Amino acid sequence: MKNINWSKYSKPIILVAFCVILTILRPTTFPTVSNIANVLWSVSVIGIMVCGTIFVFLVGGIDLSIATLCGFSAVVVVEVIHMFGDTTMGVFVGILAAIGVGALAGCVHGLIITTFNIPAFLVTFATQSVFLGLSMVITNNKIVSCTAPAAFTAIGSMKILGFPLPIYFMIVIAVLSWFVLRKTVFGRWIYAVGGNPAASEISGINVKRATILCYVFSGMTTAIGGIVLASMTRQAMAATGSGYTNDVITAGVIGGVSLLGGVGTVPGAIFGAVLMGLLNNGLNLLSVPSTHAGLVKGLVIIIAVGFDAMQHRDQSRKKSGFAFFKKKNA
Repeated sequence: MKNINWSKYSKPIILVAFCVILTILRPTTFPTVSNIANVLWSVSVIGIMVCGTIFVFLVGGIDLSIATLCGFSAVVVVEVIHMFGDTTMGVFVGILAAIGVGALAGCVHGLIITTFNIPAFLVTFATQSVFLGLSMVITNNKIVSCTAPAAFTAIGSMKILGFPLPIYFMIVIAVLSWFVLRKTVFGRWIYAVGGNPAASEISGINVKRATILCYVFSGMTTAIGGIVLASMTRQAMAATGSGYTNDVITAGVIGGVSLLGGVGTVPGAIFGAVLMGLLNNGLNLLSVPSTHAGLVKGLVIIIAVGFDAMQHRDQSRKKSGFAFFKKKNA
């Protein structure tokens, strides 16, 4: 019988194991449609954003402005809706404006990084303060509520087949990102640039353009996350996206995305986001005190990342051994 490559299924196995354990511990509350929907709904914003940010990770970059750009995008969409008198047209224009702001921010990031060869973490570390400042100025550092029109509030709360719309947004964006990375020439360019920028340049790949486009797509998905988050909470403020930078980076790392570039997949990133959601949900269902939650989450994340790393290490050793065997017998 042919040997099964278990490393390919390590992430599904981890998710199934989590679900089985939580089902055993909380058989009446965890394995319900409403609870699973709540878990996916709670991580949908992270999932949406990590589907774009993974492009930046793959080219060896990083974006520390995710949280404040998310908040700024939320502020933009809400303010534009109010400018149009809380109408459906305002929702349409506001969404376009917010996504445009995200794309512009990503373009600026990419241009500065590639033109002046400034480290990505320095550029995005600086712009996170810019986005936060703009949000504070526009809102006068106050909470701006937005409970109408229904076309806006439905984005974050409307359900189809028992699942909220943000989950479907996450799935659509994940499929789109997966398709671009795995089925297009541009996707192959991204992996090549992240693996070896110098060799990619020599082979004819426009590294600068590829990097800029990655930051643009990351900015757009961050903006979409901000729009969805504003609809979920029905408000916007400067601190709307607080904490999301760490969450998105953590989801990517848990999912096997390398911050050094060239390694990572969209399904892996989504796995990281869902695992975080299951973990938070499990801690709540088990009534784990908040004082212990951080410790438990940290240990579980380390175990999950370690397990995935061991799978990749074993796979790399097998490939290296096979390559050596072929060379020796050539």
